[in-house]
Amino acid sequence: MGEDQEQAGGPVDAARARELTAQLRAAIEDARAAVLVLARRVRAAHQAKVWTVLGYDSWSAYALAEFGIGRSTAYRLLDLAAVAEAIEGTVHAGLGLSHAWDSTELVLPVRAVVDLKGRIAELTDLIAERLADAQREAGGAALPVEVVGGIVARAVTDVRARPDVPAAELAATDRPDGYAAEEWRRHVTVGRDLVAQHRAAQHRIGVLALEVVPAYIADGRAMDVLAPVADDIGITTAEMLACRRYAISGDVRAMDGW
Repeated sequence: MGEDQEQAGGPVDAARARELTAQLRAAIEDARAAVLVLARRVRAAHQAKVWTVLGYDSWSAYALAEFGIGRSTAYRLLDLAAVAEAIEGTVHAGLGLSHAWDSTELVLPVRAVVDLKGRIAELTDLIAERLADAQREAGGAALPVEVVGGIVARAVTDVRARPDVPAAELAATDRPDGYAAEEWRRHVTVGRDLVAQHRAAQHRIGVLALEVVPAYIADGRAMDVLAPVADDIGITTAEMLACRRYAISGDVRAMDGW
């Protein structure tokens, strides 16, 4: 049976299916390894400033002339190298492992690199915490390379999936003693979610207030009508009026002080 027939959707027997699966598995493993090899070589070339030696004005000019790679792709390769280097350094610092682990699970597609740009510290904090947890559970025994690879891959997936917390927001409040960076990040994230939920509830109360007392009616006249509604909800009349102003303006500053 020829390859063309298989590509056209022709049936295969079990032996051929196993053979194709083995080929696919090998191709995936090669792709995983190739991404990390590429990252290391990009990093080495950039650190050596090879473009200056070869007479190019910039890294992007070098990449275009030598490899036919556009500017955005050239710099995305540097992002890939930075992410891979950070992961490699975290694993090495935590476990003393070098390159043996990294072709087991990790894949860094272009989209992942874009998502992780600017979040490398967040990623490495999460990897370090999970590696430490895994080592404690193993009683200090060496972790199998496939376990390490799985931890790294899941951390990449989890960081990409969760909301970004800007570094400035983390720095706005001092981290309490005894909190690891990743643990504090989780607390800040939960806090953000609670604040967002609270603001959404305040806006809904404001919309309710507008249904009772339309926007064209001044606060002074609205107060008497809204007082029993506020009492039923369990808030003050002043807060009810603030929610109403928030719903009218859409400006969260209307809730200052509440």
